[in-house]
Amino acid sequence: MKNKIIILSALFFLVNVNSVSSFEWHTTPDKWNKPRIFHEPFEPTFENRIKISHVALNKTADEINKKKLQYSPNKAYWFVVDAPDTMKDGPWSTEIKIFNERDYLVSIKLIDYAAQYTTTINWTNEKLLYVQFWWGRIVGSYFIFDVENEKVLIKEMFYDGGQAFQQWQQQKIK
Repeated sequence: MKNKIIILSALFFLVNVNSVSSFEWHTTPDKWNKPRIFHEPFEPTFENRIKISHVALNKTADEINKKKLQYSPNKAYWFVVDAPDTMKDGPWSTEIKIFNERDYLVSIKLIDYAAQYTTTINWTNEKLLYVQFWWGRIVGSYFIFDVENEKVLIKEMFYDGGQAFQQWQQQKIK
């Protein structure tokens, strides 16, 4: 019986270590002083949960006037966020509507994500939007969107490194 427990414990440990060692670490968690967020390439399974499209400007003008517009530094472009009511049950979606001096708005929808956690949307310069949000408690995504060319320049996943940090610390003790 004792041997079975040791074998099962060893298998559990190997499965957990393999789950965190499958990442391509810049610096492995055993060298961290504390847990941190780390980044990985975007996972294609999440691709269908970020939708970019156009919305007619004239159909949403009244709706937009009631919201707080976030202007770009040069005041040429703006965005407005339609965030979900997280007091209601999910799944939640958020729509970012962007004016880029065209006769339509660019719509970016974040679909079925963890809206109860912080979502960051801000201008990085006159034409680039930074968007960061969580899919769940451990995994999230960020992307940088060029509003003039209407395309994503970079998109990555990020992970809360708390579990990885703990597993590597436990491995160092043994």
